[in-house]
Amino acid sequence: MYLQTSVPNEPYLMVKPNSDLDNIKPEYLENKYVVRLSGSNYEKSFIEKFIIQFKDVKNLDIGNKSGGDRDNSFIYEFQNLEGLVISLYRDTDFILDCSRLPKSLYSLNLSVWSKKHIINIEALNDTDLEVLYVADFDEKDLTKLSGLTNLKGLSVTRSKIKSLKGIEMLTNLERISFGGVRSLTDISDITALQNLKHLEFDICWKLKDFSPIGELKKLKELELLDCKNLESIKFVKNLPNLKRLSTLGTTIINDYDTTPAEHVPVFFGSQNNKYNKQYPEKEIHKKIEEL
Repeated sequence: MYLQTSVPNEPYLMVKPNSDLDNIKPEYLENKYVVRLSGSNYEKSFIEKFIIQFKDVKNLDIGNKSGGDRDNSFIYEFQNLEGLVISLYRDTDFILDCSRLPKSLYSLNLSVWSKKHIINIEALNDTDLEVLYVADFDEKDLTKLSGLTNLKGLSVTRSKIKSLKGIEMLTNLERISFGGVRSLTDISDITALQNLKHLEFDICWKLKDFSPIGELKKLKELELLDCKNLESIKFVKNLPNLKRLSTLGTTIINDYDTTPAEHVPVFFGSQNNKYNKQYPEKEIHKKIEEL
């Protein structure tokens, strides 16, 4: 058992199958760190002792717990959870019953989404859940998430979604990230999110029309990364509160018109010799107040 510090200033407590649960530093039981089970072949007796020792844990990460017995039903024993990372492996029998998760849950990370391995997801709206991360999302749109109307943050990565249908119900969202959604072609439903402040699209190769973003008047930060079919940024001129715009990676503004970004204080990715106007002075790393 040891502290892992791969993320600066955010160490987590690594608990391996051979960790000594009888001699735990008191500091490790004070909820200072995310507790992570990462590895394979955790014995049943080990998990039983782990439940006793960490009964008050607030942040638990079992996203990389694999091999052997992958029945993760022990998570229901932790009724003070505020953050949970879990993988819904397609080759196991474990089914995540959201109605059994604690009301205190604030952040949920489903590092592998499988629609056959999750039930009662609508019950999450009776919890304190505000942040949801979903990876390997094998749905065609976001209808399955449409009942989670309390969400303020949503991240969807490696997904098959073709449209954002369902997201129009999540009007409390303030921050959204889409990554590796290569089949996405329609974002028209995003116009309902009038509280949105941060928006990221990364590796959205088929998406051409980003103009619905122009309806998001409170938007402060927009990242269009590796979106190589971006037709235009004309919609940006309709975003009076935009403080930062990034069009990096393979992203090229295909009409080569960068003038809609004249009012944006920070603009990364403007250095293409075909653009009608360049803004090298905007590409300066600086703190943006209250983004």
